[in-house]
Amino acid sequence: MANQHHPIALSRTVAPAGSWNRFAHCPRWLAAFLLILLSLSILYGSLGHIGASHIRTANSSAMQANGLVGDHALYSEIARRLHDGTPYYQAAAAVQRENHYPTRPFLTIRLPTYAYLLAVLGEKAVAGIGMMLGGLAIILWARRLYQAPDLPRYAWLGALIMAPNILLPWTTRPWVFMHESMAGTLIALALALYQPARPWAALIVMAAAVAIRESVLPLAILFGLFALWDRDWRAVGGWLLLGAAFLAMVALHIRAINAVILPTDLSSIGWHGHGGWLGYSSFLYKVSIFRTFPGWLTAILLPLALLGWASWKSRIGLVCFLIQLFYAVIFMTIARPDNFYWALLVTPTLFIGLVLAPEALLALLQSLRHGRNRDHIDPSAPQIA
Repeated sequence: MANQHHPIALSRTVAPAGSWNRFAHCPRWLAAFLLILLSLSILYGSLGHIGASHIRTANSSAMQANGLVGDHALYSEIARRLHDGTPYYQAAAAVQRENHYPTRPFLTIRLPTYAYLLAVLGEKAVAGIGMMLGGLAIILWARRLYQAPDLPRYAWLGALIMAPNILLPWTTRPWVFMHESMAGTLIALALALYQPARPWAALIVMAAAVAIRESVLPLAILFGLFALWDRDWRAVGGWLLLGAAFLAMVALHIRAINAVILPTDLSSIGWHGHGGWLGYSSFLYKVSIFRTFPGWLTAILLPLALLGWASWKSRIGLVCFLIQLFYAVIFMTIARPDNFYWALLVTPTLFIGLVLAPEALLALLQSLRHGRNRDHIDPSAPQIA
């Protein structure tokens, strides 16, 4: 009766121990494989000198404008010219041309949404919006992790782990001008809001994220595929509508770019960085709060965070793990060393997995030592229910 005045407490039930943990009672061979993979990842990252040697930042010869350098200067100058009355595509093409940036293919010129936001509202207002959206994402993640009926009660602390990484870009002026800062904040918010039976709030947030940065689309596709798996045709229709709107926007984007580029404009050298695990780890190191610590700390925490996400046997746990895995592959195989800021898309949510990592690791060690209990009946729900 004492809990009648605490609705959150009433909604928080305690599941059988280990029911959330995908690695509880896993086969011995799988436990051994994952522990070896985890150990090798940590060792390789620790010995590989994660950090500056695997990324390329702007130097003294890079573009400078409005007190900024490199890509930060590029996007701030485009927003300034847009604010002063120059049409977006003319401003973007001119700034990139003048500073020896490519304008081909169309992916080299960003979608105009975020530039308009900066031009109309100003950098301080946009930073304030980013802080508010980040704060809302932290609150929603804390609530989600606390109310999840299968997770341990301390799981809400994962929201505190994410807090510095989601708020950091909005306290550092250069990062305010990067599209990935807002897109990553919106991804974290959409994941916090995502409910398979009620996908509309997440869909609206994802629409805003996709309009800012087209590289967010894989998450929207993943949401749509799960709606298809559930045979939720209304949700499928919603995600298809978002996809159609995105394609229409890109078509208009390409048409507008073709109207302003010149035959003499530079073409991109392409995206074929092949940075591997060290490049991926260095990206996360550079844009996270852990860049203030030695690189070996990120080398340890990154694999553990991925392990934590992989261990959560739920729909949202699977979604978060798959999207982290997808971007990890992209960063390892495609991203160039100077694309390290792409990691802003995933940094806010990645390290939430650390809160689940200790029990996941303990379950693997127990499975390795004792093997799988063949008489054990897993009381958990289906993995993607």
